[in-house]
Amino acid sequence: MTTPLFWIYFPEARPVFANQEVYMRHNDAERRTLEDIFWKRMFSSYVRKETNVYDRVISEYKSGLDALLESERVKNGYIYLGT
Repeated sequence: MTTPLFWIYFPEARPVFANQEVYMRHNDAERRTLEDIFWKRMFSSYVRKETNVYDRVISEYKSGLDALLESERVKNGYIYLGT
């Protein structure tokens, strides 16, 4: 199992992200910031863990395709809460 290098609390990092421009490889006419990338969800990710009573990561109680589906279920729940 891999261990994350660090966690970033988005509300605290948001001012820094808002001021950091990023280069768009296929469209140099459009300016974006890291904040734009996060808010528009222009990145890929997967959920390893959510807060739970047992403090377990998903891979400890699901495996293979079931772990991927559980990760998507958690992610979709967070997206729903964010709208």
